[in-house]
Amino acid sequence: MAYRFKRRSRFEVMYQILSLCRTFQPKTYIMFKCNLSYELLQKYLEILVDGNLLEIVRKGKDREYYRTTDCGERFINEYEKLKSILEEAKRENNIRETRSVFTIPE
Repeated sequence: MAYRFKRRSRFEVMYQILSLCRTFQPKTYIMFKCNLSYELLQKYLEILVDGNLLEIVRKGKDREYYRTTDCGERFINEYEKLKSILEEAKRENNIRETRSVFTIPE
């Protein structure tokens, strides 16, 4: 049996990282939970930190933790709204297609 894997969009990955970092998280934890390579994680963290969606909190000499900022929380909320709108539109489209199949011609 062949399995097909759905690729995530960049926004889905950013959403996943930001959702995970609502509490302080170390880099390796984010990498494993979001199933990203170290190189890819570095790119996403740089984008999110530069965009003020994620902040770095240093504890001790070598410990870095990441946490979602208020701007990142807004991204999460807007992403969830958009996702629900698209899912609703998809359901409505499927309902319309189903109705048209079962419509009895006059």
